This record gives sequence, C-alpha cells and structure tokens, in this order.
Amino acid sequence: MRTRSPRRLAARCLVASTVLPAPVLAEVLAETPATETLAQVRFNAQFLRRADGSSVDVSRFDKGNPVAPGSYPVDIYLNDTWIARETVRFAGPDDAAAPCLDPATLSRLNLNEEALPPAGRTAIADAAASAAAGAADGACLHPAAISDDVTWSFSVNDMRLNFTVAQALMRRRAAGTVPHELLDSGVPSATLGYQLNTFGMNGAQHSTNTYLGIDAGLNVAGWHLRQRSSMSWQSVGERYAYQNIATYVQRDLPKWRSQLTLGDAFTDGAVFDSFSVRGVNLATDDRMLPDSTRGYAPLVRGVARTNARVSVSQDGNKIYETTVAPGPFEIDDLHATGYGGNLLVTVTEADGSQSSFTVPYASVVQLIRPGLTRYSATVGEYRSGSHTTPSREKLVQGTVQHGFSNLTTGYAGAVLSEGYQAALIGAAFNLPIGAFALDATHARAKIPGANDASGQSFRISYSKYVPTTSTNLTVAAYRYATKGFWSMRDAFAARDGSYNGDGVARQRSQLQLTLNQNLGGRLGTLYATGTSTAYWNRRDTALMFQAGYSNTLRLFGTNMTFNVSASRLRDAYTGRYTTQVFANLTAPLGRSAHAPLVSFGTTHDNGGGSSQQLMLSGTALEDNAVSYGLNVNRAAGSKVSGGGNVQYRSPYTTVSASASGGNGYTQYSAGLQGALVAHAGGVTLANFLGDTIGIVEAKGASGARVANAPGVRIDRFGYAIVPYLHPYSMNTIQLDPKGLPLDVSLDATSTQVAPRANAAVKIRFAAVTGRSAIVSATRPDGGKLPFGAQVTNGAGAEVGVVGQSGIIFARGLDNVDRLYVTWGAGGTQRCAIDVNLPDSTRHATAYAQIRAVCQPDAKETP
Repeated sequence: MRTRSPRRLAARCLVASTVLPAPVLAEVLAETPATETLAQVRFNAQFLRRADGSSVDVSRFDKGNPVAPGSYPVDIYLNDTWIARETVRFAGPDDAAAPCLDPATLSRLNLNEEALPPAGRTAIADAAASAAAGAADGACLHPAAISDDVTWSFSVNDMRLNFTVAQALMRRRAAGTVPHELLDSGVPSATLGYQLNTFGMNGAQHSTNTYLGIDAGLNVAGWHLRQRSSMSWQSVGERYAYQNIATYVQRDLPKWRSQLTLGDAFTDGAVFDSFSVRGVNLATDDRMLPDSTRGYAPLVRGVARTNARVSVSQDGNKIYETTVAPGPFEIDDLHATGYGGNLLVTVTEADGSQSSFTVPYASVVQLIRPGLTRYSATVGEYRSGSHTTPSREKLVQGTVQHGFSNLTTGYAGAVLSEGYQAALIGAAFNLPIGAFALDATHARAKIPGANDASGQSFRISYSKYVPTTSTNLTVAAYRYATKGFWSMRDAFAARDGSYNGDGVARQRSQLQLTLNQNLGGRLGTLYATGTSTAYWNRRDTALMFQAGYSNTLRLFGTNMTFNVSASRLRDAYTGRYTTQVFANLTAPLGRSAHAPLVSFGTTHDNGGGSSQQLMLSGTALEDNAVSYGLNVNRAAGSKVSGGGNVQYRSPYTTVSASASGGNGYTQYSAGLQGALVAHAGGVTLANFLGDTIGIVEAKGASGARVANAPGVRIDRFGYAIVPYLHPYSMNTIQLDPKGLPLDVSLDATSTQVAPRANAAVKIRFAAVTGRSAIVSATRPDGGKLPFGAQVTNGAGAEVGVVGQSGIIFARGLDNVDRLYVTWGAGGTQRCAIDVNLPDSTRHATAYAQIRAVCQPDAKETP
C-alpha cells in the first residue's frame, strides 16, 4: 500500500496550524486518509496552543485519521464511483485498523486475479480457504495484502470508504455496468394507480363521459403481477365499456438478459408489428445493458379550440385520456404498449364537435452492437381489443436480431398459425450517409369465403442526424405490399368474422416522415411529420401532414415565445380534406418565479372559419403545486365563450377541474390522479408510480423533501414513494433536510440503488430524533476541555466533538442525559457532563444552549 511521506504530512499540518483556525484544522485532520501503513508522525502541540496558553489534544491524529476497530455502515466507492452501502469490519491495532475485505466486498472491487502479483493471489486464496473452513476471521483480508496498487481511504465525516485500484488490475467492464449482485429485487408490495376523468356537456343534448384507468400490481418473491384496464361510461345510451388492456405476471432473468411474461400482454414490436397476445413470451430486455435503449413512444401534438377531452387509442384500446385547455397541447407521457401500431387521437370539444388524426408509431431503425443478439419467442392466442368477437387464433412467433459488425445488423422472424403464416428477413446498415433498414415479408392467409391469399411486403427505413445543420430525420419509412399480401392483424380480423374480406382496409403502400430542424442561433426550430397511406380496396389515399415553427423572441425586455403550425388531413373513405393553421404568441407578466403567462392565439380551418383565443396561465406554491388557466375565445360568427381550469398536485394525489360556457352550451370536467402502495410499513400515497419505484423510509423525518423527485415528501408515517426509477441502473436518491425540526437530523442525505425491473425497492435513511444542544463545558478548575476530544453518550455512540473554547455541538440526546468526554493516549482520560435540557417544541428555531462542568469520571486516569 502506498504511504504518505511523514515529513510531507507533518509539514502540511504544521503550516496548516499556523494559518488555520482550530475548527478548520480539525476538519483538515479528519479528512486525512486513514491507511494501515501510514508512518507515525508526532505533532508538536506547542504550535496549536489556544489564546489562554492551553494545548490542543491531537494525539489521536499521530497516524493520520485513525479508525478504531469495529464494524461501520459505510458507503463504498471504487475509484470515486459509488458501488454499495454496507457494513464493513475494520480490524487491526487500535491506532491503525484497516478494512476487512470479505468475499462480497472483494467481488465489488472487480479485480482481475490474473493481473495480481503472486502474493496477492495467494492472500485471496488463503482468505477464501479460511472462510470456507469457518475460521472466525478467515473472511478478513487487508487491501495491502493484495497489491501496493490497491489503496484505501476513509472519511469519518462522510462514512465514506474509497478504494483506489489501478486499471491494470481490474477486469474490463463497460461504463455504467451494474453487477448482478448489486441489483435490488425489492420488497413485497401491492400498488394501485388510478386516473379518473369525467367530462360533461350541456347543449343540444346533455352528455357525460367518465373514464377510469387502472394500473394495479403485486410484487412477491421476484414475480410481478400487473393489471392494466380501463372503464368508460357514456350517459347517452347508458353505454358502459370495460377493456382489459393487459394482465400478466412477469419475472426478469438478468443472467439471460431477458424477461419472462405469462398472461395478456403485448409483444415488443421490434421486428413485426406489436400485438396483444394471451400466452407466454420470453424476450431480451435491453435495459439490462450498460448502454440500454429505453422504450420509445411518440410525442402527440394537437390544437384544441376549447376545454377539450383528448383520448388516445391503439389497436382499439383506449390507452390514454385527459382534458386539455384551449390552444396547442402536447402529450409526452404515454405508457406505450409496444413499438408498433399507429395511435388514433380524438379531440372532443366543449360543444360536442369531434376531430381525430393518426400519429404514426413505428420502430425506428434498430442497429445493434457487434456481437449482441436480441430475441423474442411467443406462444399463445391472439387478442384484439378492436373487434366485438375477439380472435382465438393460436400462434407461435419468433424473432431474432444480431449485430454482425459495426456496419451490419441482420434480423428475421416468423409467425405460424392455422390460418396465417409469415416469414420476414432483413438487414440494417450503418453508413456515412445514414442508417438504412431493408426487409421483405412473405405471407400466406386463409380467408373464409375467398381463395387462399399469398403475397409479399417490402419495407425500407432511413434515419439520419446531421450535426452540422442540426437536422434530425428520425423516421422515414416506405412500405409496399402486393395485392395478395395480408398482414396478421387484417387476416385475423377477416377470419374471426369481424369483417368480410373486402371490409378490411388492406394497405398497399405507406410513406412516413418525421423531421426536426434546429435553425441555429436565434432562428428557432422547425418540425414536420407526415404519413401517406394507400389501400387496395379504397379509392382515396389517407394523408396526414403537420408542420410547425417555434422561436423565442426578445421584445420589450422580456422573452416571448412564438409558435405557428399547420396541418392537413384527408380521409381515405370520404376523400374530404381538413386544413388547420394555428399561430400563438406567449409572454410572461413579470419576472418572478410564478409570473403568469399571457397568450394570444388564432386558428383558421377550412370548415369553421377563424377563431381567436386569449389565455392567462400560471403556477403557484412550492414545486409549482398549483397550476391554473383562464381563457376567452371568439369563434366564427362573433360567438364568444370563456372558461378556466385549475390543477392542484399534492404529494399524494392530483386534482383537476375545468369549466367553460358559450353560445348555447356549457362544459365541465373533473379529474383525479394518483396511486397508493401497500408495503410492510403500511399504505403510502403517491402522485405517480411508473413500473419501478422506490419506497423511502425515514422515520422521524416527516416533511423532508426528496430532492430529485419534485413534489415528493416524507409523510407523517416516515415514508415516501419515488416514481420512475431506472431499472438495472444506479439511481441517486437524495433527501433535503430543509424544514426538519432542529431536533431531527439525518445520518446521510443521499444513497444509490439499482432496482430490477418492476421492483419496489426499500430505501432507508436513518434519522437521529434526539435533542440537539450547544454545550459550553469546562473542567472543574475552570480550564478548557481539550480541543478535538471525543464526546459519547452512555451507550458509547459518538454524539459530538469538543470544538474551540470547549464548546460541544451534541445531537441525539435525551432531555436528561450523561455525556462522556474522552482524550489522551488510548483514550485514558475521561470526564462526564450531566445534561438537563429544557422542554422543546417541534417548531423551535434555535438549539438549546447550556453551560456545564465536566466532572472527573471513574475511568479517568489521574
């Protein structure tokens, strides 16, 4: 192990003592690395005398920052990267204890034993043999026994144990890799997320639509049960609908980099289009890779004329519904069910009018790294939420992707069922001009009442980002199908009797394009997206095109945001065109954090003429817990309407409401969104969940804010839910102690956790809830206590240290307590302080201050 030069260390401390105040010097000494081979250095206490001539006790720093033998809960760092929090045993002489490397801790150092010196390999083998033989300290191995290039340091202030290992001694591991042994499987728990929205209209007729989305889960022994469903009720016709979107049990298999799913779920859509299936699926999960590719869901953009209800459906399943204010809206939090399957967006205005458009949702080019393989195998029964008579087609599907080189990825797949068979083969290429993917599918289908059909489908995709021009062509795809080609979804729809052969709108060709262009400087951003779809049995081509421009302008001393967009749609059934143009200017009314925004927008469409909207919106309270909006609209024919909306997000649920009225109609809506988690500590409420969550336990720290989870606070029972953790990655959880009572402090305010997918992991923070006090103590003769002396309570736990002028800041005290001050060589000198604190209240704003005399203790050496 490397050692510091005694002369250099002594000189450093000598210089520090002449220029630093005693408290700062103590901090410097406390940060000096503790090492087991640091040569003994004597400090001349004459240089550290106080103003009254008394000396400072620095004997315990003669060997750096000594660690007393014992077990300590520490954060372990490897080359300054956090790897674990666990209890580590320190063993050795009282003034030079070193960490014991048991097999678990040793494995975290990622050592390549073949690169170690022979003595190091022998030491590791001997320790393992002793542990296997059951020796009391056989699992203890000091770092110095492994190699001089394996060093350590320990900060008592942070309880941080840092190991420094030369790269030559470590196994090669991709950045961001989380070893399997660090993955947290979580604790038994049950979850329930809910989204309730009701939307009512009074006009030519009265109608109320109510939607309830449920996302329930149960985690037990590494298995995860999930149930996603929706219920809708419509007052007109008293219609009620229930949809089972997905009900399945899942378990991850990290060593296989895969997920096993049983039940009603969706395929991943990486090669074939995604579909719902009841059965068994085994598929790789790229989130387990160091550089994992997270799931993709498109951004839904649109414009509402009034307070409107927006619903999103995929393959007949309503997967999202919300109420939006007048003007442009964006939906960026879709819980996607797969990579394929276009999204149908329906906007229901306050006056009952409806408009809809389709958002393309297809996988982008899937190039993967050389040597990496992805696969998916599914056996089960096809499910369709869009048909009144669900298909019962039994099927088997398999897909595989493999990275052959940096330039080429190959992929293939097959689907087999009684009435439908398909095979696909393709390749993706990473070229200087962009990424291409080309594939061909051959399919055969047995359609009732028609001859067997056979045909081919060809697809080409392209993706390119041009850094020099900031052009992002995210998806560009063209697909052509021969007349005899049937997709699986269309074939099953015809086979189950939902449609006859001619009733299925079979695609002949489709072109998709998405473009984002940053114009640079102060010129703004441009985007465009479009889809053109032609059908074999439809006369017209379906078109959808959207384009927009946005920029921030500096006018009149403030930043104003300008947006303009245009859309054009054509219906393949009727051939009708719908065109809409929208422009909007937004500016803040003030410069405060909660300054409201005023916005003026105008809309023109080829059916309803022009309309204008004037809107005021803003936020209030901490973490922007309240958001609100007011609007006045003028439609064609000088029809004026107005409305408002408000939302309150508490740490436990979100409540929203809106209302509007106009010429001959009124509208209202109300929403409630939240979740609850049942665990061993009780039931904890939350705003959001996500698939993977953290259950923070901090008893006594009620009101503390989770710094990296906006709006999340520790409840009165000592718990909080942290949503949207990233599985198989290190997640940092931080508590902000601001607002805690003075008599509550946290041993640590930050930790890290690496959860497995769908897990609910317990994250514990220890809170010291005893009294805190400033104790001004002297010895019986009036002399000051030695600076730097240790202060403990009757149980031997350290509660403070003696500072300048004998002042002690002690925490974790009882109202009546006894403190022990220890100093001298080997801690042989000791005195006791009897503490009797005044009563305190939770809202106290200052620490208790007392004066006391430290009386000689029986253990003090005269």
